[in-house]
Amino acid sequence: MRLLTQALWRLSEDYLGGISVDRVTTIVAVLLSYALAHVFQRIPPRMSGAKHLFSIVTTVLLFGLVQEQYLGLLHLTTGSVVIYVVMRCMKGAYMPQTVFLIAMLHLSFSHIRRQLHERNSKRVEFDYTGAQMIFVIKATSLAFCIHDGRRCLSSSADVILSPYQRKNAIAKVPDLLEYLGYIFFFPGFAVGPAFELATYRQMVYLDNRRSRRQLSVRAYRKLVESLFWMVVYVVYSDSFTFAELATRNFYKQRSFISAALYLCVTGVVVRAAYYTAWKMSEGACILTGLGFDGYDKLGNPRWLDIANIRVRDVELGSSIKQLIDSWNIGTNTWLRHHIYLRLISPPNAGARVSSTRATVLTFLVSAWWHGFYPGYYLTFMLGALAASSARTLRRNLHPLVALPPKTKTNNIRAFPLVIKALYDVCGWIASKYTLDFVVAPFMLLALRPAFQLKGRNFHQIQLDGQDEDSLCKLFQYLYLVVVHYIAELARNIEIHHIHTVEV
Repeated sequence: MRLLTQALWRLSEDYLGGISVDRVTTIVAVLLSYALAHVFQRIPPRMSGAKHLFSIVTTVLLFGLVQEQYLGLLHLTTGSVVIYVVMRCMKGAYMPQTVFLIAMLHLSFSHIRRQLHERNSKRVEFDYTGAQMIFVIKATSLAFCIHDGRRCLSSSADVILSPYQRKNAIAKVPDLLEYLGYIFFFPGFAVGPAFELATYRQMVYLDNRRSRRQLSVRAYRKLVESLFWMVVYVVYSDSFTFAELATRNFYKQRSFISAALYLCVTGVVVRAAYYTAWKMSEGACILTGLGFDGYDKLGNPRWLDIANIRVRDVELGSSIKQLIDSWNIGTNTWLRHHIYLRLISPPNAGARVSSTRATVLTFLVSAWWHGFYPGYYLTFMLGALAASSARTLRRNLHPLVALPPKTKTNNIRAFPLVIKALYDVCGWIASKYTLDFVVAPFMLLALRPAFQLKGRNFHQIQLDGQDEDSLCKLFQYLYLVVVHYIAELARNIEIHHIHTVEV
């Protein structure tokens, strides 16, 4: 495969702005998935074993021969078999926790190995840890779904299972071939999206022959969208970087507004790389039939939303919650239903924790899942604080500007539409800046440049030595402290408003 590597290196240097070859090979592997998806969708549902086997073999060829991740295949195959044995052998309530711990410890080993390698090579590389992160979501989700399926047999299942848990509960451990077909599903193996086994089974067993035209149209629309974002990234990635924001010279000739605008544009350009990978992978998954949900009474096809990203909501969302819910949706679904909700509503009612503490723990799990660069933990700690503050702000301010229901007994004064529009615009600006502000350490990886960016973004003061570092560490909290202050003010406004209405 040396000739392929050389050809992709030349392609990267001549046409793709010097994007690393490992990322180019990932794009090529996903593009090849489109052609192979046409073959996959023509395997009849009655030959489910052939579909599983086709997916496994295709993933081995693409991930091994094209991306040359032979060590990654060994790690993922070994991890898959070990976790399958655990799910088969353990019958108690601690089975999903055991699977979670094994999968996360194995992923931690891979993250540390990668981080040490990048430290020596002085460059960030795309290796098998991305695919292993998807594997962790799938394996742990399946373990919890099997546990929920066993709980369905209890008399109190209607009380302790949420609608999501009942929908995705698995009555028994799948056979090894189906399990590996689900884990090694080729279009989403390297970059996602992650999904439940129940969704995979729908794709395998439902007949979508009458909807192949619609599948193709939906899939190639995603491909066109991904190519647009790839052009954005290739053209502008050298001009807009978070590393530039952390330098002293950047602020010498720029005002705060100019720097803030640069930060927001940089956020869009950096996210374009994620949009490219996720939309391209989503299209290949759709082409296989993933997301097809059968037909309604009129014979029209029904579709499930398998998107890993909703670009419009991320870029135009007016609240932090909307941005978080629309970004990396597969991971968010996993964190929400298998981490957060199981912390605040566990089977043992005495073990539940507060929503705030559950939010912090969920963000920490997310940081652990991403790796061990300090910037990850700074991002997710600030993200937890921002999400909690935004939730308080919205809960207390939104009712004051939302149009009341049209009822005769409604005595609440309705704000003009212009006030509601102004509220949405302000929410969009605040959410957008908060997103890029919080995400910066994630992209910079190290703490020092992240502190420098945050401090200089607020106070463009020329300082030297220890004084500058101290101010940078202080100003990183300034923005979110102000948000907390506004949230407390909003709560007081709400109390005063309710008191006025009652009087």
